[in-house]
Amino acid sequence: MSTTPLPRSIYTNPAAASYSSSPSEALTSNTVFDFHTSLPTYIGPSELIPLANLATSLHLKNLYLKDESHRFRDLPSFKPLGLSWGIRNGIITELSEETPISPTISLSELAIKAKEAQMKLIAASDGKFGQAVARLGKLFGVEGINTRIFIPGDAEESVKGGVRREGAEAIVVDGGMEEAVREAWLHSVAVDGVLVDVEEDENYEDIPRWIVEGYSTIFKELDTQLGGKGPDWIVVPVGIGGLAQAAVTHYKAPRLWGHVTRVLTVEPTTAASLHESLRKGEISAVEVGETIMKGMKYGTVAKAAWPILKEGVDASTVVGDAEVEEAMGRLKKEGVDVGPCGGAVLAALENVLNDNKLRLELGLEGEVTIALISTEGLGAR
Repeated sequence: MSTTPLPRSIYTNPAAASYSSSPSEALTSNTVFDFHTSLPTYIGPSELIPLANLATSLHLKNLYLKDESHRFRDLPSFKPLGLSWGIRNGIITELSEETPISPTISLSELAIKAKEAQMKLIAASDGKFGQAVARLGKLFGVEGINTRIFIPGDAEESVKGGVRREGAEAIVVDGGMEEAVREAWLHSVAVDGVLVDVEEDENYEDIPRWIVEGYSTIFKELDTQLGGKGPDWIVVPVGIGGLAQAAVTHYKAPRLWGHVTRVLTVEPTTAASLHESLRKGEISAVEVGETIMKGMKYGTVAKAAWPILKEGVDASTVVGDAEVEEAMGRLKKEGVDVGPCGGAVLAALENVLNDNKLRLELGLEGEVTIALISTEGLGAR
């Protein structure tokens, strides 16, 4: 495995412009989007912020930041979009083992059935993930200690407190996150509960896939906010790769208007598993170093995401902590407070724009519209 931070590096794939994705029926039929807009927690699309001053300084026509930091109020992250769709489908699948349930069941009807069945949600978390699972579970009739979050012993007290404030059970595990994940899996089998995790393996694929589908609402909203057509370029941070997978799947699908949005991904120099994989042409694990970009601190990209990202990502780059902090400062001057993963997308764009030859090659001149996806607020972890 690679053990040292990558030097400044930009990967490009010209063939990605002609890649065509195959969205699921749930995406092409707007089922996911309609589900999200029906939730009582949905307060409208996340804000699309024009960055006029930065656009001028970078010699761009249109630059926007889609801000996910207020999506679920004090859960300042994009993740509840995926979790809500994943949890919904997980509960439907579990309940359907006894009696088949219509996939079009309403939220209120599903909550009644889940409550009657004493459905259990199980997850492992060392951040706000567990609190999000607990809160969303309540929407589906899974209340109190029927949601059980396994937390590593060295996690911050705020992690345990956040779970308990939602009324769920915080189970502290001796050991780190790996042991917490193992204990959560064992418990889900023992109590026949729904395990909620973003990482798939050969025996656990459905919920991670549904979570990725849930992220599509971000891009549906963005298209509407831009007048019904996607941007020319979108910049997406990469952790395990689910959000980038959702972006590629959405924007590389056949479109009636014939417009193709190109995708730039960004990772920390110390956790650049996708970037390394793209350069090598095969999925590659990396040893993870320290970074302020905690939400992007993964040593390998998801196996399900890799084939789509390999074919559909147009460009990939890496950024260091110092340049991310500087980018966060520039965004703050624009009146936009973001976390490190939000700063990373601006730093990545600046990386590419600073290479004049590459800028021309990638068509980042003239009347282009670029959207940065800021996945978190300052307290998102």
